Amino acid sequence: MSSDGADAATGEDREAADGPGPAACAVRDAALDALDDAPRCAVCPAGADFYLYEAGRVSTFVCWEHVSPYAADVNGTPADAERPIAVPLPSFTE
Repeated sequence: MSSDGADAATGEDREAADGPGPAACAVRDAALDALDDAPRCAVCPAGADFYLYEAGRVSTFVCWEHVSPYAADVNGTPADAERPIAVPLPSFTE
């Protein structure tokens, strides 16, 4: 850790540790914009908390209770995780 409190990790490492990157958030935001109503979980009637995304394979909303069975990675990128990433919805992080 440096004297200013920052760690020595690369920017890419910090992005992975801090959650989904800007590209994943942009895809989530586009999916939210395409909805006419509040996002709902694809598995149960609850409101969605996460957007599961893996390019060309997975694009759905789920609640916090159903994000784990999909084996999603909350941090990182689909290429690194080799599975969908769970992008938190803004309402979940507030």
